[in-house]
Amino acid sequence: MTRILSSAFVLVCIAGSFAHAATEVVLWHSYRADEKKALEQVVAKFNAESADVKVKLLPIPYDAFADKITAAVPLGKGPDLFIFANNQVGDWAEAGILEPVEFFADEALLEQYFSPTVDALVYKQRLYGLPLAFKSTALVYNKALIKSAPKTTDELIAVAEKLTDRAAGRYGLVYENSDFYFHAPWFFGFGGTVLGADGKPHLVTDGAAASMVFARDLARRALPEEVTSAVVSTLFNEGKAAMVINGPWFFGEIKQGLKYGVALLPTVSATGKQAAPFLGSEALMLSAKSAHKKEAFAAMRFLAGSESAATRLSVGHQTVANVAAYDSAAGREFAMATLRAQMERATPMPNLPAMRHVWGPMNSALTSVLTQGVDPKAALVTAQQRVESSIQKSGR
Repeated sequence: MTRILSSAFVLVCIAGSFAHAATEVVLWHSYRADEKKALEQVVAKFNAESADVKVKLLPIPYDAFADKITAAVPLGKGPDLFIFANNQVGDWAEAGILEPVEFFADEALLEQYFSPTVDALVYKQRLYGLPLAFKSTALVYNKALIKSAPKTTDELIAVAEKLTDRAAGRYGLVYENSDFYFHAPWFFGFGGTVLGADGKPHLVTDGAAASMVFARDLARRALPEEVTSAVVSTLFNEGKAAMVINGPWFFGEIKQGLKYGVALLPTVSATGKQAAPFLGSEALMLSAKSAHKKEAFAAMRFLAGSESAATRLSVGHQTVANVAAYDSAAGREFAMATLRAQMERATPMPNLPAMRHVWGPMNSALTSVLTQGVDPKAALVTAQQRVESSIQKSGR
């Protein structure tokens, strides 16, 4: 009899443990360095405080991230949550990859964020995510080499050329000039357009061509022959790059003790317009195939909330989307204040499906102009044709 009661007791305990097992929510991200550290801290805090939901982090290389989401989620094999920029929202919404979240998000929650970061996640009047951070590039400079940042592109060229000594491996300016994302400040500063009012690609303009001529001239005067993200970090940390164009994620890669400044990107001398980088809203997005949507949104709400934002700002050096975080000491730091000001001078990144088709052709166009001597207008015509063809093949 005692043995039977003991067995029954064990079965009840086992059943009880299963009944109270926490729901696991898988979150994919591509963060690295301090951003990764900060995300791990806020997830650990959520997991410690939540009895019913636990978040499991899975890092994915950035270059493979979008393709993995596109391939895995429709098959039900992807994550519950993932972090990505708003430029894919329209395409992923149309593909049934994203779950709209306005049902879960009340007005008080959304008022925590800078409105452009929320607006960027709206597609066809549905909200597809909660903003974590806004991302744009700015000018970062070594204070040991430059006393104050140039205010115009004429000044930028003069300073960069003066500080360039290719034989010694020193450069006045370094940025990933063949990447359309990093070229965008000049592209928009010269009056270029990506998509027209009808949402269709509109790449071939005099302003876009002029921006490429400018970038080619700048490369010949002051840049290394080939620039990658690793080259940017290495040269800046070694004191061999006086200025770089980069985003807030770069701060976590700067060598400790190196004194640097952050400035607004300069006014384009030829047009009088501000160089205007892309403004992206990096967000937590919910998979339409998640079996745990309610639990996943509980995690979203916490990770995008004010307390978590404070950690992501101070530890991860993120330009967080949460307004209140900028009242903190970390938020009032010069670099963060400058990046917040740059946000107001940036160009919102389109979230329409067509945007997905723009990156590859525009990167190829830039490369052909910078390294192969192709005429900028001809390169843009080719890019336009490639984008249109890609859209047509996609059926969207």
